Amino acid sequence: MNMKCFNPTKLFVISIGLLVCLSGYAENNPRGFRVGPYLLDVTANSAVIAFHLHTPMPAHVNVHDGTETKTFPSQTESKSHFIKITGLQPGLSYPYEVICGDNEIRTPPNDDSYQIRTASRPGEYFSFTVFGDPRPGDNLTDMQHHEIIQQVLLQEPVFNLILGDMVDDGEDDKLWQDFFRIEAPLLRRSAIYPVFGDNDYAGGKGKYTAYFPKLEKGYYRFSWGGVQLIGLHAWDTRGSQPREEFDSHSPQYKWFETEMSLPGVRRAPFRVVFLHDPVYICRGRASETFRRTWMPLFQKYNVDVVFASWHLYERSHEKGVTYIISGGAGAELIWMNKNPAFPSQTDARQHHFCRVDIGAGDMTIRSISTDGTVLDSITLTPRTHDEKTEKQIEKAARRLAKEIVINKENDTPELPLYLFSYDCAYCRRLLGMELPLLARKYNTALRVFYYDLGRQGTYNLFLNAGAEFGRQNSDIPAIFIGNTVLGGEAEIKRMLPKQIETFLENPERYKKNTVTPFKETHDTASIGEESFDALTIGLVLGAGLLDGINPCAFTTIIFLISYLSLVGASRKRMLYTGGAFTAAVFFTYFVIGLVFFNAAKIILRDQNIVKIVNILLLLLVAILAVLSLVDFVKCRKGKAADMTLQLPAFLKKGIHEKIRNFAKHKTAMVGASFLLGIVIAAMELTCTGQVYIPIVTMIAEPQHRVMAILYLLMYNVAFIVPLAAVFLMVTFGLTSEKLASTFKRHIAGVKLGFAILFILMALLIVYNLRWL
Repeated sequence: MNMKCFNPTKLFVISIGLLVCLSGYAENNPRGFRVGPYLLDVTANSAVIAFHLHTPMPAHVNVHDGTETKTFPSQTESKSHFIKITGLQPGLSYPYEVICGDNEIRTPPNDDSYQIRTASRPGEYFSFTVFGDPRPGDNLTDMQHHEIIQQVLLQEPVFNLILGDMVDDGEDDKLWQDFFRIEAPLLRRSAIYPVFGDNDYAGGKGKYTAYFPKLEKGYYRFSWGGVQLIGLHAWDTRGSQPREEFDSHSPQYKWFETEMSLPGVRRAPFRVVFLHDPVYICRGRASETFRRTWMPLFQKYNVDVVFASWHLYERSHEKGVTYIISGGAGAELIWMNKNPAFPSQTDARQHHFCRVDIGAGDMTIRSISTDGTVLDSITLTPRTHDEKTEKQIEKAARRLAKEIVINKENDTPELPLYLFSYDCAYCRRLLGMELPLLARKYNTALRVFYYDLGRQGTYNLFLNAGAEFGRQNSDIPAIFIGNTVLGGEAEIKRMLPKQIETFLENPERYKKNTVTPFKETHDTASIGEESFDALTIGLVLGAGLLDGINPCAFTTIIFLISYLSLVGASRKRMLYTGGAFTAAVFFTYFVIGLVFFNAAKIILRDQNIVKIVNILLLLLVAILAVLSLVDFVKCRKGKAADMTLQLPAFLKKGIHEKIRNFAKHKTAMVGASFLLGIVIAAMELTCTGQVYIPIVTMIAEPQHRVMAILYLLMYNVAFIVPLAAVFLMVTFGLTSEKLASTFKRHIAGVKLGFAILFILMALLIVYNLRWL
């Protein structure tokens, strides 16, 4: 024997545990049963009695109702039996006995510990218990589990919520038998309602469904005395459990919304959710995805308390919902440092369970240790069904909307539409010119509800409307009209007239099929997160490059060319000035992305100034474009000296003087270049595309911040690639004459290059469309 491995304390603990287990085996497990009788699915008028044998044989259950005895035979000759008892009355106790074969295996005669206690009527008092992680765990003994059950028996609960991890290895049937042996005195008279944990699941090999058939799906609802209790399927949301089992598109999520929308559930005095993984915890780990997906639902449907398992006791309160962690029923205790982001009201590092008492007008929850000490107590009162909470999205929509009526006449039909945009050139033209033209053309009134995405909360409205209309991630600007979403300039121009024509053909039918947004609240946090999760490095780089060469951003490039031509001559000077300009564009977009549209408001607060600057900018760009084309033609004809874009003599003299003394004025010129880059980039914020928004909105989320900033960095690097290419070409002497000459000499190569570029751009566009 290796004495270094000998641990007398551990050996003593194991020995005591074995003695406790062996001493209770004969008492807890009736002779001949592999697993003695336990109660499942108890209602006000029925119950299921389950038990398991070593060999297959027929069985039946005798239920005593006063002087009358009713017999319920099993439908099969099997090792496992699940016998449904019917015809019971609410709030009563019924002694029963189980007889197998020819009376060779049975429960002890006249043993009144075998009882069915049916669900009480609404308003009647009852109590139940809650505990999680009753497995031995690192303690290597069932002693704590045994002590918990002894204390629970003193509480006389009518049922028990088990929060998962009932065994250390769900694949080991012997461990399941040990679990039921310890729980036997309780479960023969008090129903068990479990959810399973990752240890029970055992990588998909767990045998939990052999004992709890309802756990095949993993989630379910039952009621007791009017209280609604919902078990959820969340056993390893930080690890190997697939997200599609619990995210906002999962069948479980949709089922939960359907169940919680039922009138009986909504009017219930209390709604209790129980699951294995914590949703909200201070001294432990929880799934951020699960939190973002489910916490809004708990708030929306007025869930009163959420029980989950972790190796301690903890109570927290967040936005009307009480979160209780009860995972001290057997396994080792774990005490992590507090997470200040999720503060708790109280916690305890002791083995314990929770007792819940339901009265006519309150619910009291107590945490009780193995020696009977009450560690914590809280009383909750019913939360009346408040329809105001359902209308929060409507309130936000009214608060953030700017309502504009176009072409309103007494006899013109009125068509409502919801426009989401920010300050872009087309957005302003759409609102100020195109919509009025369409209204006059079709002689109809347009009631526009305009939402500025630069205002806090509007992006959530945009996501919520997308969920209601069934189309996410549409281009911006976006118009929600009828039952259709029109996204982006091209789609709006093509489809909006058709929508108006369809409306005028039959206004009543059109209105009947119209979706009115903001009538239903959706989990916009999860929607935004899914949009972000869909991003890839290639997609982000491609989007940044596309946004960097679109017509809007090309204005910035024209400014760069013009500015470089003004600075002129030396490569060194161009590197300084062009580099500062490009760096400023990168810096500005990056900073704006870090704080989303708030940065734009800081840089250009007055929207009237923005409009004036943009109008002047567009005029200047148009003039420069025409003059550049004229000069290009002149250069092709060898008349470079007659170029139109030349400065007056007195300005040339001043600039040339500055250029000759570049070293002296270097700081001022670089500073001016950088400042110009900031101003131009701020005005061209609208060059950002649909990929940009999911990135910048996730910067505010702690769990996604690092990846979001990385994506933002890559996006902006790709965005300035066209700028960098332009200034480098100009710096190293690429003029229109050289370009024309090179084009003539290498016409075949240029064509091939353009063909390759076209193919790459087409593939990139197809990739983006596939994502959208």
